[in-house]
Amino acid sequence: MNFKNFDKYFLNLFLTLIILIFAVSCQNCTSTNADNKSGKNSYKKNDSIINSNDSTNTKQDTVSKIYLLGKIIPSKDTNFIAVDQKYTSKKGFYLRKETYNAFKKMFDAAQKDGVKLSIVSATRTFIEQKWIWDGKWTGKVLYYGKNIATEYPDPIERSKYVLKYSSMPGTSRHHWGTDMDLNSTELAYYKTENGKKIYKWLSENASRYGFCQPYTVKDSARISGYEEEKWHWSYFPLSSIYFEQYKERITYDDLKDFAGCETAKQVNIIKNYVLSVNKTCR
Repeated sequence: MNFKNFDKYFLNLFLTLIILIFAVSCQNCTSTNADNKSGKNSYKKNDSIINSNDSTNTKQDTVSKIYLLGKIIPSKDTNFIAVDQKYTSKKGFYLRKETYNAFKKMFDAAQKDGVKLSIVSATRTFIEQKWIWDGKWTGKVLYYGKNIATEYPDPIERSKYVLKYSSMPGTSRHHWGTDMDLNSTELAYYKTENGKKIYKWLSENASRYGFCQPYTVKDSARISGYEEEKWHWSYFPLSSIYFEQYKERITYDDLKDFAGCETAKQVNIIKNYVLSVNKTCR
């Protein structure tokens, strides 16, 4: 090979490398843009961007079925945070960080208006919900003064009665770290002057901080499901995402390992209870 041909050979080789590098770069750029458009990198809803890096095998905005079913350990999940006793009378409560930060802002605003909010229940795992459900369903724990196992021997009727105010394990919104019960879960409390004051403030102001009431009075838009719960409030920017994922991914085969689990399908728990919420929480 003479010098002239030698120079021409390396010039062609150099130009070929430049073209290859440019092609690969463009391909990566196209792939990244496609991922962003499809929401693979993040999920934006109500101006909130959700990125998941927790220990529940979540991938970006999509959480695992295990997470949706509450089979988690909040204390070992980096997306959860322990609730300070300033905001509750009990120890050991956890919430998603986003939920907690929003609640603290709502707490401060309520306090300025002379309203004291207190978390009485927060994230509940599958195991914790199973303990609550099994106790009532088997009659080991009285439910509104009744032994449900003897009062309602028919399994379906028994489940329906417990479902007035208690969720089956794997179906509770409390599993997600987005929902909390405030001040009291007793019906009588919200007939008191203080209970009325708290509920009135929440009804008028909670939405400003991203919270909605899932279980309102039943009407034409919510004809089935749990009874009204004036104490239950949900952080919509997150819970609305998990609500959609639950609807698309959880089946009756996933609901098992608790007393009376065979009745889940018979009472249509997913459609009639999990998905039957106030429209502002969907």
